[in-house]
Parts: sequence; C-alpha cells; structure tokens
Amino acid sequence: MKMKRVMPLLLAGALALSACSGTPSETTAAQTEAQTAAETTAETGSGTYTAGTYTGEGQGYGGTVTVTITTDETSILEATVEGPDETPGIGGAALEQLGAQIVEAQSAEIDGVSGATMTSNGTKLAAQAAIDAAMGVTSGDTEKDAVADGTYTGKAPSYGVMGEMELSVTFQDNQITEITTVNAGSATQADEDEYSPIYATVEENLYPRIIEAQSLAVDSISGATTSSNAAKTIIANIIDENGGDSSQWYTPVEKSNEVVTLEDYDVIIVGLGSSGVASYLSAAENGATVFGIETAAKIGGNGTNTAGPLGVNPARQVEVNGGENFVDPDELLTAWMEYTENDAKVELVELFINESGATFGWLEDNYDFAFMDNMFAFYDSHQWPLWTMYYDSTMTSKDLAYNNSMEQAKAMNEKNDYMTELTATDLLVDENGTVIGVQAEYYDGTTYEIYGDSVILAAGGYIGNAEMTTEYTGYVWNTKGMTQCDGFSIREGLELGGALYNEDVAVEDHIAQLDPIIRSDDYSNDDKGILTSLVLDLNYQMIDSEGESFDGNYNGLGISFNAWEAGTNYYVLINEEEYNSIKTEGLISFNAPMFFNQGGTYEEGTPVENLDDIMAMGQEFGNVIIADSLEDLESQLGMDINLEDVHGQTEGKIYCIKGAAYVYSTCGGLDVDTNMNLLKEDGTAVENVYVVGNDSLGVLNASDKAYVTYGGCAQGWALTSGRLAGANAAAKYAG
Repeated sequence: MKMKRVMPLLLAGALALSACSGTPSETTAAQTEAQTAAETTAETGSGTYTAGTYTGEGQGYGGTVTVTITTDETSILEATVEGPDETPGIGGAALEQLGAQIVEAQSAEIDGVSGATMTSNGTKLAAQAAIDAAMGVTSGDTEKDAVADGTYTGKAPSYGVMGEMELSVTFQDNQITEITTVNAGSATQADEDEYSPIYATVEENLYPRIIEAQSLAVDSISGATTSSNAAKTIIANIIDENGGDSSQWYTPVEKSNEVVTLEDYDVIIVGLGSSGVASYLSAAENGATVFGIETAAKIGGNGTNTAGPLGVNPARQVEVNGGENFVDPDELLTAWMEYTENDAKVELVELFINESGATFGWLEDNYDFAFMDNMFAFYDSHQWPLWTMYYDSTMTSKDLAYNNSMEQAKAMNEKNDYMTELTATDLLVDENGTVIGVQAEYYDGTTYEIYGDSVILAAGGYIGNAEMTTEYTGYVWNTKGMTQCDGFSIREGLELGGALYNEDVAVEDHIAQLDPIIRSDDYSNDDKGILTSLVLDLNYQMIDSEGESFDGNYNGLGISFNAWEAGTNYYVLINEEEYNSIKTEGLISFNAPMFFNQGGTYEEGTPVENLDDIMAMGQEFGNVIIADSLEDLESQLGMDINLEDVHGQTEGKIYCIKGAAYVYSTCGGLDVDTNMNLLKEDGTAVENVYVVGNDSLGVLNASDKAYVTYGGCAQGWALTSGRLAGANAAAKYAG
C-alpha cells in the first residue's frame, strides 16, 4: 500500500486562493443587504459593513501583502498588514504604519510610506479587497471601469540597478492585448548576462498569462518574483492613470484540482540547479530513467549566476598549462582541514579534492560545457589556482550549457523528463517510512505524484526561508541569488530522521551595497554611486548589527567578502567634521562594487557640493540616518552602540549609512556519506535518498565560519556531488 505524508488533495485544492480575492475569514449572513448598501455608497468607508474580520491580498515589492481588517457595522476598528517577503528595512518596516493609516483614513485611500512605494500600493489594493468583502462586494459584482484604448508606457524599480523596468501595455475594449518590454531594468553588462535569461521567464510566462486571464492575480514567476511584481505594479499604475481602477483587475485565477500520477522512475531529482542538473546527466548516462523537478521557470538555478567552480588539477587545464599538477592534493587536504579546524568531514573533503577535477573533463567531454584554459587563485594565502569560469561550448552563456546538456540527457531514454514551475511539496513514503516518490504542485495548481526508486535532494539550501536563516545563521539576508531555495531538502531530510551537519556555516557573501539599493530613476546614478561609495568606504567608523565596532576590511580587499560578519546590516558612521570635508574636499576614495554597480562618474578630490541632497535621498529610502549624538543614533537604530566617540568626535551630528551583505546562498545542511546518501542521527544511511550541492555543503566546512576561500567551492561541490550521486543512484536502482 502506498502512503504519503501530505494534506488531503481536496483540502489542497480548497486552499489554492488567488491574490486580491477579498475573501472574508468568517461567513456572513447579510451579504446581499450589505452589497445593496455598498452600491449606494459614494465613498469607501462611509457605507454599511457586516461586522466581522476580513482579509485581502495585494502585490508588494517582494511578494504578497495581506491586510486583515476588523469592522463593526459602521467603521474599521483594526487593520493589520503582513508582508513576510517585503524588504525588512523598508517595506517590512512600513507595514505597521500602513495598518495605522487604514484605520485613521477609514479607507484604502491612504498616503502610503515614502520609500516603500510598491509595498504601499500593494497594501492599498489589499485593503480595498478586504473593505469590499466587508461590504459584500466581490470582484465579479461590478464591471471594470474602462481603460481608454491606447498603448501606454510605465516604469517601476525592479531587479536591475542601472534603470527601472519599463513596459509598453496596449488596451483595446478594456482588455490588455499586448505587453512588451521597453527596458528590463538590467544592471551592468556583467549582470545582464545572468539577468536576461531570468527576465525572459517573465516575458515568456507572466505576460501571456496576464493577457489570457485579464487579471493581475496570476502568480508571480518563481525565480523571478522581483521582476514579476514590478511588472504588475507598472500595469496597475497604467490602469489607474488611464481611466481604470486597478483594484478591479485582481479577479481570482482558478486553480486546477487535477492529480497526475507518474510512475516507475529509477531516479527523481528535486531541484535543477547545478547539483540537480549534474545529477540528472549522470543518472541518465548510467542507464537510469530520470524525472527532474524545478520550482523556477528555468533550470540552472544559482549556478548560472556564479562565476565558476573549484576543480583540483583538471586534466585538460593541467595539460594546457605545462603538464604539471597545479596543486599537491595532500597539501590542500591538510590546509583545508586546518582552516575548518577539523570540523569538516575529512573523507568528504578528500573525495571532493580527488573528484572535482574529473568533473570538468566529464562535462566538457560529454556535454555542452566549456571551461576556460586558465585556472585562477582566489583570496587564499596559498594562491593555489583552483577555480575557473565556464560557459557553453560556444562560450556564449551558462544557461545554454545547462539547457543543451539537459536535452541531451533527456533524449537518452524516452521516459526521461523534467518540468519547471513544478514545486516539490512532500516526499512520498510507504507504510514502512521508505521514500517512494515526490509530490509536487505545478504553477496552475495541478498536483503531481511521481513515484520512483530513489530521490536526489538538490534544492539549493534555504536562503529563501526566513525562518530557517534566522534559526541557523541568525539573520534574514539580502540576496543576489535566486530565492526559490526554501529549505525543502533540509525539512524533508529531518522528517526522515536525517542529521544536520554544520547547518550554520556562514552564508555565501561576495557583495556589499546599500540596504536598500536605490533603484529609482528619480535620482542620478552619480548621486547613487557616491552614496554607495560611502557605504563601502573603510576610512570611516563601522559598526555591526549589534552596535559593536566592525572592521570591514577583508584581506586588504574591502568589505564585500566579510560583510556577513556584521550580521544582516552594518553601518558606516561619518562625523560632522568628516562630512563637511566631503562637501568641500571630496571623497577620500571612490568605491564601486563589482556587482550591483550603478555607474556614475566621480573623480576623487572633487567637492561633493550636493551632499545634503544625496543624504536626503538616502533618508527617503531608509538607508541614511542623521543623528545629533550617539545617544540619538542609538534611539533611532533601536540598539546599544558600544562606542565612546566617532573618530574622536563626541559632539556634533553623525551621518549613518546602512549597508548590507548580498548573498548567493546558504552553505550548511544535511549530513551525507561518501555515496552522497543522507545520514541519520545514528550514522546509518537512508539508502535511496541522496543529498547534493548546497543542501550538504556543510560537510566541507566549519560551523559558524565562512566557507573555504579557495574559490568556487559551492559551485564545484554542486557539480561534483551531483555527478557522484547520479552515478551511485543509477548503479543501484536502474534497470
């Protein structure tokens, strides 16, 4: 008998509610009467409510914003706003204010919070949906206000930092007939190469779905939520500016209740980033029938966003560079274990050292991957050349390498398949607790039950799970990587009795920038660049998230690689004398980040005469605090500051700039053996469950410490552990 640890399917279907449906949280008996009263009411908030508690949803900057209101027959008594995916320091901080505004205004027509425009707009829509529900009005009760025929353009901040996203939207007969991209809002050219394929998933999936549904309540595209939400904001603004009412464009999108069963696979792979794709290729070439599951609308995951992997003495690169080994494996193993203070698992480190170079040749010889001839040293004192960059065979992009290689492997057996926008929700187990498959949900609500002999967990860590990052690493982090990595593997591994191993390894941090990055086109890149320079400037006093003095210099290379040590934020403190010197004499140094660089031009030593305006810009977005004293700064930051002065200043203003690490992923996870099998607390293996990539990266690292600094460790482990797990699973279960 096949058993599964899942909610009943009828319940799952019933829970598939769409945004802005305005669903009341309790049943009311007088909706018809309330609706009649609402239709005669000219102004929201002055009509007759049915007493109760109601919810509505809207789209904020990071995701869904939910407003819950409690009413009596004549007024809104209470309003709470929740947005767990909003930026903690901006939209997240605005939620309480927005709730108070709704109660004060007795309406959804609130002022909003400066610097949190998208969160404010989402709150207005959600509040209106909740109010409509309290008045007995549903989205289908009234005809949409007409949007004038025409083609309109609109802009909104999105993922990119060099400019806002700009769309062209055509309306005819009050229908959206076309959505086209004017500017995707990409960052620098280096970022565009990785961002364009992500944005393409929005163009290819979100826009046709909005047109088909004639609704903005369609789900955002997993892996591209920021771009999806920006697009919805642009379209909503265009509607409001041209005769329509965007709150009427959130008609619920019906979800499917269909259940699809797929059976008789040898290997099922959850996650198709680097480790999942490598697992898929390896299992397929070794004769297994394989099914792959990916939440995002594209494969490759964060592997397409990083420069390259670690590989020890890859044969072709060694030959090209003189035929001698670059690195003594024994010396590397000794240094690795010393760095991790013997906290890493020596047998796994040794396995990785011995196998990582072979992974390069495997991918180059059999698939559409090409690694550069030169190997490079990273920021480790040994300067061992252990990593390099890679592309497809035409040296065009990583995405092509992954896509072309997956199609090769899929073609190895007519049963092989994979799906994107399919999210694993549970492992399926039998009455003995043995894993027999995976349950997943497609973007349209369809439930898939996929049965097979073995499962490889390759879901990429837990950077997208705020609860897990807080529990294991102490904070919620800003991200550069894709946040569909929500800890599925770790949650399910623990359910099976699996053991964690160094789950608290420090996050993978290569970037520091303002928190938040100012993406608005209302300000010049010159001004944004100057403020960014200051948040990276080591000439000034820095403190960490606990108010302690913080040294942001990493091996003489700046703050980008150790900003994580400060916690979710760090703060640059500039005293009044230093501030005035910048105005009259200029910046001591001009610092531009490698990633998220907003451009701008500035020459060191040039007076920054508009510094007051730049600081006002920073205040608007919540990343500048101006205080009259350290005591005042403590009060505004809400924390104790362990300083007696700011570079000798005990009196005068303090200009505080808030910075943050922008991280790719988490690096700790589940324990595994040398076969990549999940290990339980008692040391025994779960024989048909494998854990690869960032889900098991803790075995190579040390608790509460940065992952090893040889370059490309996470990416190298993803590709190598995936190759080994796929081969091991195929050898045991294929045929």
